Amino acid sequence: MQRLVVAATAFLAGMGALVVVGYLLVFSAGSDRAARAAPADTAVYMNVYLQPSSAQKTRLTGLLGKLPGFADTSTLDEKLDQLAQRLLAQGKLDYRADLRPWLGNEVAVAVRVNGTASTPEVLLLVAVKDPDAARTALPHLWEASGISFAPQAYRGHDLMVGEMASYVLLPDLLVVGQTADQVRAAIDADANAVPSLADSADFRAAMAQVPADHLASAYLDVRAMLPAGLSAQSGGYSTAAVALVAEANGFHAVGEAAFDPSKASDAAREAFGLASTPSELSGWMPADTKAEATLFGLAQSFTAASDQLKADPSQAESANALEQLRTLAALGLGINVDRDLLPLLDGEAAIAVGGSLSQPAAVLLLKPSDAAAAADSIDRLQTALVAHGATLTVERGLVIVTVIDVPNVARLAYTTEDGVVVVGVDDASVRAAVAAHRNGTTLATTDRYRAAFELAGTRAGTEVFIDVGGLIQMAGASVGLDAETRDILNQIGALAMTATAQGDHLEFHAVLTVEDAATN
Repeated sequence: MQRLVVAATAFLAGMGALVVVGYLLVFSAGSDRAARAAPADTAVYMNVYLQPSSAQKTRLTGLLGKLPGFADTSTLDEKLDQLAQRLLAQGKLDYRADLRPWLGNEVAVAVRVNGTASTPEVLLLVAVKDPDAARTALPHLWEASGISFAPQAYRGHDLMVGEMASYVLLPDLLVVGQTADQVRAAIDADANAVPSLADSADFRAAMAQVPADHLASAYLDVRAMLPAGLSAQSGGYSTAAVALVAEANGFHAVGEAAFDPSKASDAAREAFGLASTPSELSGWMPADTKAEATLFGLAQSFTAASDQLKADPSQAESANALEQLRTLAALGLGINVDRDLLPLLDGEAAIAVGGSLSQPAAVLLLKPSDAAAAADSIDRLQTALVAHGATLTVERGLVIVTVIDVPNVARLAYTTEDGVVVVGVDDASVRAAVAAHRNGTTLATTDRYRAAFELAGTRAGTEVFIDVGGLIQMAGASVGLDAETRDILNQIGALAMTATAQGDHLEFHAVLTVEDAATN
C-alpha cells in the first residue's frame, strides 16, 4: 500500500512541475512546430505546449487557485516562478538563468523504433524563442554531462556532434539526439527534403480525433511498435492519439485508438466488443476502497495474445514459456487453464484495494458471462486442488464463505452471489464486499468516485480508479512530505481512467480531479 502512495505522490509531483513550467509561459495558443522536424516513421510522439490558449490559461488559473497559497492571482506568476526554480533545481537546472531566457512554447519527444536496433532512437525537440540566448546557455547546460562537441556543417547549420549525443540549433528549434544521424534525419524532415511526421496522413487523422485546444498530446503508431514478423495489425489497432486539457474541476486526457475488426483475430474482436458497457463491479467494492482496476474479456485477450505469440516465430521463447505455465498448472495443481480458469475471466474482472498501510485489504471480483459454466469451473478447481493436498472448509453466517488452503502456495476465501464471484485472502474481505453490495455502501456511491467519472464524461469498459487524496491522507507522515507539499496534494481528489469500445475505435478518458478547499 505504501508503494502505491509513493507512486501516486511522484506522479502528482511530476504533473505539478509540468503545469508550473507551462503556465509560466502562457501568452497565446501554440502550434505543433516540432512535428515538422520529427521523421515520418516516428512511432511515439509526445509534446507539451508551454503557451496554451487563453481558455486553457483561464482554467489552469482556476485549478491552481484551488491550491493553498495560490488563491491570490496578483502574485501567482511570482509564486509559480519560484516553484519552477525550486523544482528544476532538483535536476541541477537554473530555470531563470538557463531556460527561461530562450525557452519557446513547445517541448516534444519523438521516438523511432528500428527493428535492427537494440534500443529506440529518441529525439528531443525544444522550441526556441531567442536563439542567441540559447546559444549562450547550451554550453552550460551540457557542462555537467561531460560531453564535448565538434561542429559539422549540414544543410547550412552547425551540427554539434558528440560521442553520446548530438544536437543542432535551428532558428526556432533545438534538436537533440543520441547520434548525429538522428539529428540529420530531423534536419532533413524540417527542410522538406523528406516527409516529416506532420506530413503523415495517419498522424493528421489521429490528431484530428482529439481536442485541438490542449496542453499536451501524444501519438502512437501501434504497428511500428509490434515485433518484427508480426502482422501489421494483428490486434486490430493501428494508431492512437491522446490530448490533455484543463477543465474546471481537474485535468482531462481524451484519446482514441483506431480499431479495424477485419485486421483482428476472433478473440480480439470479442474482447473489444465486451468493453462497451459500464462495469457493475464497483457496486461490490467497499466504500473505503482506495484503488481499483476493472477489465473486460481477460480470457479473450489471453487467447488472442497466445495465438499471436504462436504465429510469430520471433516470439517462440515467450510462447514456450506460456505453454510451460499451462503444464505447471496442470501437473502441480491439476488445473487446466483453458477449461478451468478462463471461463471465470470471460466477462468482467476487477481487483479492489483498501484497508490501511499496516493492514491492506484486497478483493478479486469476477462476473463471468455464463454463471453455470463458471460454477462448473469452480467445482473442477476445488476438486483438483483438494486432490493435490489442499484443505477446504466452509464458514457459515450471513455470508457463506469457502476457504481453500493450498500448503506452501496460497490461502484463499471465496463466495458467489448474484452471478459474481468474490475472492479474498481471508473471509473478512469477502464478507466486507458482499455486505457493501447488500447495504448499498459501495465505492460506486462515493462522491469522489462519481465526481471523477463525471469529469471524464463517460464510464464504460475498462476502468481504473485511484483515490489519491485518500491515499495521501492515509499515508500521514510515512511519505515524508513537507507541510506545503502535503497541503497542495490534499486538494487532489482522484485519478480515474476508462477505455470504451465505440464501433471502429477505442475511446480513452483519464482525469485527475482537483477539489475546492471546502471539500476537504
